Amino acid sequence: MMLEIINSCLTNSLHHNPNLVYALLYKRDLFEQFRTHPSFQDIMQNIDLVITFFNSRLLQAGAELSVERVLEIIKQGIVALPKDRLKKFPELKFKYVEEEQPEEFFIPYVWSLVYSSAVGLYWSPQDIQLFTMDSD
Repeated sequence: MMLEIINSCLTNSLHHNPNLVYALLYKRDLFEQFRTHPSFQDIMQNIDLVITFFNSRLLQAGAELSVERVLEIIKQGIVALPKDRLKKFPELKFKYVEEEQPEEFFIPYVWSLVYSSAVGLYWSPQDIQLFTMDSD
């Protein structure tokens, strides 16, 4: 699923994701295991294309590039990359499926947000009790 999401970001909104391209280049060796796996070869086409395209542009720019310079080269490359070279896949659709007892996650999560973002309110951490301590 993660590869599909990355692929969707590359094919539909590459111009908004220079940091994603940077991360793909930085961690490109993580994708080695997926390149040879038959189940992922079609999804890996676009990711490989982007990594190869931007890696060659960085090699042309020389060694010892700063992070800012790498991002600048990526932003220039995004404009230069022909969009028709990226293979289009069906649009991703996600469906929320509620757990049996969602309050086990949401109540502590919401309270953690309230506690951490309540500007101007004092919360005594010792007096906060998220769960009752039953001895049953």
